[in-house]
Order: sequence, then structure tokens, then C-alpha cells
Amino acid sequence: AATAFGLGILSYKGVDSAVEYFSGYVVEQSLSVDNLFVFLLLFDYFKVPIIYQPRVLKWGIIGAIVMRGIFIALGEAALETFQPVILVFAAILLASSYKLINEGDGEDEDLSDNQIVQLSKKVLNATDDYDGDRFFHWSME
Repeated sequence: AATAFGLGILSYKGVDSAVEYFSGYVVEQSLSVDNLFVFLLLFDYFKVPIIYQPRVLKWGIIGAIVMRGIFIALGEAALETFQPVILVFAAILLASSYKLINEGDGEDEDLSDNQIVQLSKKVLNATDDYDGDRFFHWSME
């Protein structure tokens, strides 16, 4: 279906548009496969039972789509308002690249000290325990 759509773009819009479409398609496919590996690593780290993995994956994908839309909109607004903000984005990419290149020998990282994990435990009262198939648990304590 994607190939047929790309061929339709080729016939209606020309070679340049078709190349842009297929390039974007290949990039998105590779990123989606990469995201699945990330989900598998997270499932392993947080010991998500296999029975709950499809549900967690579904909500993870929905969350990723929503967050992507929010960040695209915020990034576009930032670029429209203040063009040099692209230098900030470039600095973030360079710092991330440097960190990835110079990371250690690939040891398993202990995420219990991760700032996002700590924040979710504090703000959302997240725990390390499962409460059946519930994502959220409210206690009256």
C-alpha cells in the first residue's frame, strides 16, 4: 500500500516529491523498529509480565504519537518565534551524540537513579509493584 501511494505521488507530483515520500517512509520505518527495541528493553527492565505487554505497548504507542505531536507543535512555534532556537536544538543533538559515542562499555544501566523514574515515583506515586492490570492505583492511606 505504501509503495502504491508512493507511485501515485510519483505520477501526480513528480520525482522530487516521490523521493521525499520514500525517504520519509524509510526513516519512519527504521525509527518504528528502533522504538520496538526500546519497548522490549523497558519491558525487561521493569519486569512487565507478558500478559500485560500488548496493553502497555498500545498505550505507549498512543502516548508516543501524542507526545510527538506536542513536541512538533512546540518546536515549530519556537522556530517561528525565535529562529536561533535551532542552535539550541543542534547543541542538544551534539551533546547527545557525544554522550552516546563516549559512553562506557555498554554495561546495564541501573535506571532506579534515573531522574524521570524518580520524578514519576514522587509526582505520580509510582511503585515497583503491580496491581493486576491497572495502570494507576489509588490508595486511601
